[in-house]
Amino acid sequence: MIQKSITKISFVGAGNIFNAILGFVFLSAVAKTLPVDQFGKYALLTSLLVSISKIIDFGTNSVFVARSITKAENIKNVFISLKLVLFLATIPISLIALASLNIFTIATFFIFLAGLIFYGINITLFAFFQKEERFKLAVLLNTLPASIKGCVAILIFLDIFRPDATTAFTVFSVAMSASALLSVFAYSEIKNFKFVLKGVSEFLYHSVFAGVSQIVANGWPAISNSIAKISKSFMDVGIFSLADKMANVFSLISISIFTVLLPRNAARKKDKLGYDIKETVLLSVGIFGMSLVAMFAAGFLVTFLFKEKYAESIPLLNILIAASSLTAVHTFMENYFYVEEKTKQLFFITLGKLVSFLLLSFILIPVLALKGLALAQLLAAVVGLVLTLWFVANKPAVAQ
Repeated sequence: MIQKSITKISFVGAGNIFNAILGFVFLSAVAKTLPVDQFGKYALLTSLLVSISKIIDFGTNSVFVARSITKAENIKNVFISLKLVLFLATIPISLIALASLNIFTIATFFIFLAGLIFYGINITLFAFFQKEERFKLAVLLNTLPASIKGCVAILIFLDIFRPDATTAFTVFSVAMSASALLSVFAYSEIKNFKFVLKGVSEFLYHSVFAGVSQIVANGWPAISNSIAKISKSFMDVGIFSLADKMANVFSLISISIFTVLLPRNAARKKDKLGYDIKETVLLSVGIFGMSLVAMFAAGFLVTFLFKEKYAESIPLLNILIAASSLTAVHTFMENYFYVEEKTKQLFFITLGKLVSFLLLSFILIPVLALKGLALAQLLAAVVGLVLTLWFVANKPAVAQ
């Protein structure tokens, strides 16, 4: 069974990495073209969009997949209705976030709103494809937008298109609309959709703890960038964000593993089989091994791509790569809590990690500046992993 999992994880991982490469090409083009402070503004806007868009998920995707498999429930009307309600909730939150960080304009807000709509479609379709284990379509959801960004990056490198922070953010937001083309493959799920309110609050109740955890986890770059902006400047946001983006390749690995293991472990639960601990250990060792290779190569890559422009990012890279690898392990292990319907524990894990990060940032940034922010992220990742292992160990399962 583990060989089948690894094969599927490898496919999804390869797809996610390919998409990430296209995204990184666009990021590199924008970083090379914009002044560092304007790149910092772009990085803050994009990280905010991604994090706020996760409110539309709010843990409902994973709960939908797990319940649809383990209990064979037909809850798609409730699921889609809740998505619409959650989207409406993102509108005032977006206004407050943009205004509080002094980056609100009418144009920026409407670009942001369009991005939220397109991300919402992407997130909803992903749940349907994950439930059916249609991983090619799940990967393609992000390949189409990434391809658009890759094409725009070529135009930037050829000096045909020279964006400012706002136009670069527009490309980032609108590119996600391409994933809506794949809605034809979910036609059977959405063709008879009826908006309902009955069952929405109950579904939200089962998702809320996981949702808070997910928003914090996916919004971590936005939290870090906001701290850098509040305590420093847009230039510091640009320096930190570049290093953080490079380190976050491990989040792609964890997402790939989670995508495959959630429906697989839900099926094991339905068949009354235990959680596969051996599989988790082997995957964790693989992630840590890749992190060592990444630490060796990342600094050279920054120098090769950007010369001295982002030299201050290099000392942060190894710290952030270590933090990202630890986060990747405890993130893909979270499928255990969805399958066992213990999502409340995810909330406490996230709360412990977030409080640790904020306290450590408050202590370390005045002394070590951006390096302190990176160290706070690493130590918070240790806290997250320790708490995850502790909760899982409370009910150990025998690998089959």
